[in-house]
Amino acid sequence: MTTFRHTWLKAVTAVSICLLAAVIVVLICLPQLLVVKDAENGRVYMVSRCPEGTEFLVEFTHSVNLSPVIDTFRAEDGKIRAVKAKFYAFGAGMPTELNPGESFAFTDDGAMEITGITTTYESLNYIVGTVFDYYLTIGGETINLRELCGRNAHVEILLIGNK
Repeated sequence: MTTFRHTWLKAVTAVSICLLAAVIVVLICLPQLLVVKDAENGRVYMVSRCPEGTEFLVEFTHSVNLSPVIDTFRAEDGKIRAVKAKFYAFGAGMPTELNPGESFAFTDDGAMEITGITTTYESLNYIVGTVFDYYLTIGGETINLRELCGRNAHVEILLIGNK
């Protein structure tokens, strides 16, 4: 009887070690992903590979000054780092002062651009407009968030997985 238990215990231990090793390998090899989900119920709308250093854009028309805003972000150290902001009009909700290390310039198309931004976020939260579209551009693909998530959706954009 003890031989059976001993053999059974060895088998269970071996299987457990193999499963643990498999989980570790999967977690180590899992690429970093950018996830767009519903901030209220957690429903995942899309997932895209987003390795360390990947830049992505969120573009929308500002609801007050009715002009385009293009925010550039980068996957950095497992967080979302703001890189630059491009906009075409001042007004409510738009930057009015620079933080240390930031620069302001006009672009060839008449936009204003702030670079040198170093603010990091665990996630980005947007309420997708009912009148104007929101766009997410990553990996050369542009996704219309209003078509993907619906009007007035409370959207959270975050990174998961390994850097």
